[in-house]
Amino acid sequence: MATSGEQTERVGIVRWATFAGVCVLALLWSAYSVGAQNGTFLTQDFGAQYHLAKMTAHGAIPLVDFEHGWNAGSFWVNAALYAVASGSPTIWYFLWGRLLGAGLGAVLAAAIGLRLRLHPAVMVAVALGVLLLATPLHIKYTICLLWVFVLLPTGWLEARPRLATAARVLLPALVFWQYVELAVLLTGASGLFELFARRDAAWRTRIVNCVQLAGGFLLGLVVEATAYKVLWGLSFADFNRQVILGQTETHEGSQYAVWNFFDLPTESGRFFILALYPFALLLPFVPLVWQQISDSTRLIALAGLVLVVVPIRRVDNPHTTTVSALVLLAVVLAVAELYERRTSSETAAEGARAPVIALPLAAAGALWAAATLWIGFGLQSMAGAVLLVALAVAGAILGSTFLRGATAAVSAGALVVLGCVPALASVDHLNDMRRDAKSFQVTDAITRWAGPEYERCSGGTREALVMPNYLELYDTLAITNPTPYYLFHYDFAQYETVLVPQLEDGSIPVIIETMPLHTPQPWLTDAIHANYVPCSIVRIEKQATTVTIWTHKSRGSVERRDLSVRGGELVPTR
Repeated sequence: MATSGEQTERVGIVRWATFAGVCVLALLWSAYSVGAQNGTFLTQDFGAQYHLAKMTAHGAIPLVDFEHGWNAGSFWVNAALYAVASGSPTIWYFLWGRLLGAGLGAVLAAAIGLRLRLHPAVMVAVALGVLLLATPLHIKYTICLLWVFVLLPTGWLEARPRLATAARVLLPALVFWQYVELAVLLTGASGLFELFARRDAAWRTRIVNCVQLAGGFLLGLVVEATAYKVLWGLSFADFNRQVILGQTETHEGSQYAVWNFFDLPTESGRFFILALYPFALLLPFVPLVWQQISDSTRLIALAGLVLVVVPIRRVDNPHTTTVSALVLLAVVLAVAELYERRTSSETAAEGARAPVIALPLAAAGALWAAATLWIGFGLQSMAGAVLLVALAVAGAILGSTFLRGATAAVSAGALVVLGCVPALASVDHLNDMRRDAKSFQVTDAITRWAGPEYERCSGGTREALVMPNYLELYDTLAITNPTPYYLFHYDFAQYETVLVPQLEDGSIPVIIETMPLHTPQPWLTDAIHANYVPCSIVRIEKQATTVTIWTHKSRGSVERRDLSVRGGELVPTR
């Protein structure tokens, strides 16, 4: 894996074949991850985008939704997708959300692998990570991957100065037409890269590159304002209100959430992304890591870093997941490059061994990591995201530049803090779930409400068969199973010749039926109905559970009851 602009290795047939395989996989995943969209879809955010695409396709003037960063060009793209889908919400969502979202994201991740000459296994890893883990919700966030793919400081771009200039000017302009928010953030990330992260380039070159990026952003703004004026007669004041400063008024007093590492929302099955995100986000900025990674990985890490404003503004799984593709890519590339440079890293670590000062240096690194996390994710303000970026970049640059032999010790302290946060959060989460879980709630309810009925029906016997589930009742009711059978699985019929005689002769005096059998066993239910009577039926409505207590006919006649739990009391069922 070459660094910076030095990329001379050929791509090779294996990498091209891997890339083709990723493209096929991305198409299959995009298609088979889509369900038929119904009326609920059309009332949510995706449905709003669908209707705006429809309105644009029918001639409406596409303005901007500043809150989400949508701009004129994005509505035209959506309108084109609406036309291709022939108005079908399902096909439109497949194109806009899945294929051009996660699908294209995986393809771009693999394409970045081609440009960086990654090992095919690493290419597959990053592509699968984008598809299954850090999944862009829709077309908007694939722009982030496209941005770094185009601007990667590798050989073929850097060797063509005019092409590089065109890319730095046109890309911000085009992204501005698509998404204002991303144009601002990604232009800023590239500017940070040019000024503070690019190596082996003269300051004049870096400043010129920054000017080109800023000029491209300004070009997009001016061209769009002119287009609205010429094509639709929209004054600059109205354009400003719709696209630039006026729209920021909708954010006045807006809330930026505090990222509580030890109390994250768990409504999603991919909760762990929220726990890992801060660690993964800052890992490339640990001084020793920053010192070793290539310029390309630095650019990707910076682009992922500035997008932190999105999940901080809305701490939930969808917003965090959708901006994590660059973070995932940066971490994978950093690990791959550190492994490649392990010899030099080990040498640096050996030279950094200084027992007298190692602990204070590690404490300094831990303090930097803790301050970055606490300030960046703890301030309920946009300033939190700004300070997070500033602290991360400052720590990476100053630490890797001036610490020299102390870099390893400082980095070790930082890594301990970054690693401990998700580790401790996981332990705390499990403890919360242990306290909050109602593991035996149904069993306890059955014991409370059906227990007295069992005592009445059993006549004092402590032998009963619980079927098919809630085996905890054996303990809570202090009863024993007179048979060796507990699991009423799909091939339970193999025990028919043994169990039916026991059901007939009364050696199983009581049966507690807690729910229907998962797999029908007609021979078993027929034998029960032929030899037992339902002494009591207890309906626990809160748990949606009905318990039937069967007693063997040989025990004589019994009083039959049908009871329900209502309002905290056991009353006759009506």
